Amino acid sequence: MTAARFFAADPKEIWPAQEDSFFNELRTNNATYKTTAHDRFADLDAACIALLRQSARPIREVLDIGVSSGTTTLALYDRLREAGIDARVTGTDRSVSGHLVRVLPGVRTLLDDGGAPIQHDLFGLPVRPWFRRADRYTGMRGVRSALNATLGGRARRLVAAGASGASAVRLVSPRLAERPRVTIECNDIFAPTAAYHRRFDLVRVANLLHPGYFSVEQLRLGISHTVSYLSGPGAWLLLARTLKRRHVATLFRVSDDGARLEIADRFNGGAEAEWLALEAQLPAWNK
Repeated sequence: MTAARFFAADPKEIWPAQEDSFFNELRTNNATYKTTAHDRFADLDAACIALLRQSARPIREVLDIGVSSGTTTLALYDRLREAGIDARVTGTDRSVSGHLVRVLPGVRTLLDDGGAPIQHDLFGLPVRPWFRRADRYTGMRGVRSALNATLGGRARRLVAAGASGASAVRLVSPRLAERPRVTIECNDIFAPTAAYHRRFDLVRVANLLHPGYFSVEQLRLGISHTVSYLSGPGAWLLLARTLKRRHVATLFRVSDDGARLEIADRFNGGAEAEWLALEAQLPAWNK
């Protein structure tokens, strides 16, 4: 599906499978895909929510880090509501906005927030700008390079000039617009965010903080920022990764005295970065 068709559609007429197909073909300038599956954490969400409901501590603010297209954030919000938890949910990702640019008649290019082309639309045919290994044998590597240089370059100039054919778009599920208590923000987990400090009763980090992506020192930094966003004693943190269609995860709870994270439950052996979370220094809650 082309970006022009996707963003022009009524959100009520877009099927989750169509969203998955569209976003799975997008790769942003930091070499990460907007890969998504609309309810991939259903079993994990249900297990965690069952534990949350056993606690007397209310869940008012939820942070979901590394949300990609936001479809799993939407699913989490809906599942919380079904369980009687009326929380405000904030989702974050490195790339949540871009521009759809009419470069030539019948030709459009979708840029991410860094100005990198993430889809070309040639007369209604979607063409990916990124390379696969097979491209070097089919000749498509040269074609994609030429399209990126010509169409991508022109698209960036049109955006910079404020041209009428350059429209700002959100690189998240259009269905999120129907959930006013869900917001998606651009954020980097490796940079501290003062507005998040000691704010959230539940923080979920799924398919982001694990050794497949980052070094131990990077993981330690990301986790230190993440735990600083927890609201205090009794708050919850979920670290998860999907491996071979199963979730390895750990659900933590801030101890009653606020001194440490405690393991509330493990799923399929626990998160790979579990030990780093247990070592993390928690905020001084009384300051």
